[in-house]
Amino acid sequence: MLRLIGCILIGTASVGLAVSFERELKEHLQLLYEIRQMLFDISQEAQYSLLPVERILRFRIHPQDERLTGICGRLSSLLAEKNKECGAMLWKQVFHAYEKELGLNQTEAEIIENAGKAFFGKSTEENNRNLALYLERLDYVIEHTRSEQKEKQRVLQTVSIMGGFMLIILLI
Repeated sequence: MLRLIGCILIGTASVGLAVSFERELKEHLQLLYEIRQMLFDISQEAQYSLLPVERILRFRIHPQDERLTGICGRLSSLLAEKNKECGAMLWKQVFHAYEKELGLNQTEAEIIENAGKAFFGKSTEENNRNLALYLERLDYVIEHTRSEQKEKQRVLQTVSIMGGFMLIILLI
């Protein structure tokens, strides 16, 4: 009886682990899409409202992800009290500080940290060209992550479920 209960618990745990891996991969991809949308929204708002970036981040941009909301608030505060520091450098510092919390790999973090240059350039044309470049690079990374996600998901599900079944067989 105890073996049966143990087997059921192990089977449930292995399926739960597979589902958990799938959810984490989807959340990471959703975060990348949301960051992309946030960059685009900041650019559009800067073009149409002509407000400084710190005001746009504080009052106009409202990401769904709470981590991004915190980053926008922190960045807005630092930009408002800017002590002769370049806005792009502050952007880079803030996103670098939150890199681990967001779960970004090195390529994703580099693109997002450098995307701040698209909001603090000398002219709107320069800003638009920079943003287009960074959005293109981010799109490439998102597409690569999507294709990689399917393979990772399949492997992680197979390994976790097969590992659970192997443990069940050892118990029996």
